[in-house]
Amino acid sequence: MGKYLLRRILQMIPVVLGTTLLVYALVFALPGDPVKAMFGDKPINQAVAAQIRAEYNLDKPFIIQYLLFLKNALTLNFGNTFAGQPVIDEIARAFPVTIKLGLMAFVFEALFGVVFGIISGLKKGKWYDAVILIVSLLLISVPTFVTGFLMQYFIGVKWHLLPVTAGNDPGFLDLLMPAMVLGSVSMAYIIRLSRSEISSNISEDYVRTARAKGMTNRSVIVRHVLRNSMIPVITYLGQDLGALMGGAMISETIFNIHGIGFLTYQSILKGESNMVVSIVTLLTLIFVVCNLVVDMLYAVLDPRIRYA
Repeated sequence: MGKYLLRRILQMIPVVLGTTLLVYALVFALPGDPVKAMFGDKPINQAVAAQIRAEYNLDKPFIIQYLLFLKNALTLNFGNTFAGQPVIDEIARAFPVTIKLGLMAFVFEALFGVVFGIISGLKKGKWYDAVILIVSLLLISVPTFVTGFLMQYFIGVKWHLLPVTAGNDPGFLDLLMPAMVLGSVSMAYIIRLSRSEISSNISEDYVRTARAKGMTNRSVIVRHVLRNSMIPVITYLGQDLGALMGGAMISETIFNIHGIGFLTYQSILKGESNMVVSIVTLLTLIFVVCNLVVDMLYAVLDPRIRYA
């Protein structure tokens, strides 16, 4: 287990470096000049523009800019925005909002996705199985922004059950509707994945053997069918948790949530390369750590899996 864990941690290093290099190259290749954009319609003062480029290393070649970013990132010094604010402070203000939104969406999709998936898998062919499948297919087919606007209109405007927008300092009720929208598509995938795995495992030989030994139906379902069926679901949830922590630009924009997704979108428009790459670096670390935790959970769920 220790060697496997060390090997997985070492594999994280090229993933993080490769991701940050790719994103930095994409931001570097964006058209336009962020320094000129700072002046707006005013005439550009070439001396001031040159000073700004030197301060933010924009006058250096791409690879030098990237290496300087990596050097500063090791000490969590991501530099300043063009407005003079430390990047780490901007991220620290936005990230707690996204964490709350992501965790609420994760709980929503995991709880309802697994529960409805189990019901659908154990009662395959029944009328409620058909209803669950139709609803899950609709959630997958309809774009997220359409789902968001529909929930805003009916739940927020028409029925006045939940706030329509979240605002700057959102609470639980403010984030409940955005979390449902954010987790709805993943919940539909989890329902279909759980149903497929359960309906497949329930007909396996080891299940028939367990029942032949006299085990109750409840014990067979819980100890054998569900544990084996949850491995792909756990894999999906682990990957999706990393994605949810990255915030969703569409959901945060629709509900006016000033989280990481909203901050990333604004930074791309302004050409804030340091901000964009810093956010991506942080999100990449979260994503690979979530995948590492999922790998460690495999042996807990299925005793047949062991790490030599």
